[in-house]
Amino acid sequence: MTENQIQFLRGCSATILAFAATGLIAAIFLSPDEPKNNSKFEVIDQYEGCSVIRYTDSTTRWHYFLKCS
Repeated sequence: MTENQIQFLRGCSATILAFAATGLIAAIFLSPDEPKNNSKFEVIDQYEGCSVIRYTDSTTRWHYFLKCS
């Protein structure tokens, strides 16, 4: 390989590395700080004055309940 080809490859590698590092830093610092909802219970509907509640267990199966208060 000639010296020009080696310099070209080094330049391309440095450019790709710079874009990757910039993207990684942006992804880290610009990520949303909103808390994630890890609740296993969720009110999904209303039925005759009662709340329809969906419970997600550890196997990701859904169970539905009616809560009337």
